[in-house]
Amino acid sequence: MLATTLSSVPAPAGSPMLVVQSMSRPKDVMDQQKTHRIGSARSDGPLTTAACMSLLQSVPTGRLVYTEDALPAVRPVTFAAPDGEIVIPTGDNPWFDRFDGTVLGFEAGVIDPATRAGWTVLTVGRARLVPEAAGLIGFDDPVAAPWDTTAGDCYLVIDIGQITGHRTTLLRPPGDAR
Repeated sequence: MLATTLSSVPAPAGSPMLVVQSMSRPKDVMDQQKTHRIGSARSDGPLTTAACMSLLQSVPTGRLVYTEDALPAVRPVTFAAPDGEIVIPTGDNPWFDRFDGTVLGFEAGVIDPATRAGWTVLTVGRARLVPEAAGLIGFDDPVAAPWDTTAGDCYLVIDIGQITGHRTTLLRPPGDAR
């Protein structure tokens, strides 16, 4: 029988941290116990929708999540996130045409390599190709637009239907100095 419990224990600096304790117990006898840090109870956890949108607007790149030959695939892209949409400039690349009318995922996040603390936001929504920047939310004012637009630019726009995110601190295994 495998039992997993979550508990809060004091960290060396006195701040609580969340730990997972995995125990193999044949008939109430604990044979083995492993404890792994998965982050600070104060900083790790879900983000509000407003926080997710704010964080998306703070970074210039993310990852388009789609299927190819019935398998999951990911492609890094430049994007902007004005008011409930993910806007990806396509550079008139016909590769993006396949996504018009499909449901796509989009992820962006930042993890600090030194502390391994950061955040991730995942969105899901229906995509559409937009042949001009005119009419895109946030692109009508050239001063406020995230990048320069020219006539003939094409964009893949994902209307955000679902959005989730969380702050996280990744595990650093003992001896990992990277």
